[in-house]
Amino acid sequence: ERVYLIRRGAVRLSRVYESCEEITVALLRENSLFGVLSLLTGHRSDRFYHAIAFTRVEMITAPANSVLRAIEEDASVGLLLLQGLSSRILQTETMIETLTHRDMSSRLVSFLMVLCRDFGVASEKGITIDLRLS
Repeated sequence: ERVYLIRRGAVRLSRVYESCEEITVALLRENSLFGVLSLLTGHRSDRFYHAIAFTRVEMITAPANSVLRAIEEDASVGLLLLQGLSSRILQTETMIETLTHRDMSSRLVSFLMVLCRDFGVASEKGITIDLRLS
């Protein structure tokens, strides 16, 4: 029922399934959106997510109906929302491609490359991924 925009920091979105297994579905960074499913479908979603901050996070949140009104009043708001959703789709496609590698070492290398691109901080010693992942 709310839309969230991460202004600063990194967040992990996960879902818990009937088997009690928790699966990470997205790793989000600055200017990423979540909570937009009910906005697009027009009704409350039955998909519940856990959002866990990896770093200090600054977010903006708004009721879904307020975001809908803002889109109706100003098309540029809708364009920003579409850009955010496109970014999430690309991230999902990249993760699917990463998971389809046959052996574990190839999947690990692909995943580390994604983390470097999305969360890496370059220095003269290399790239640091400052996230606590298990």
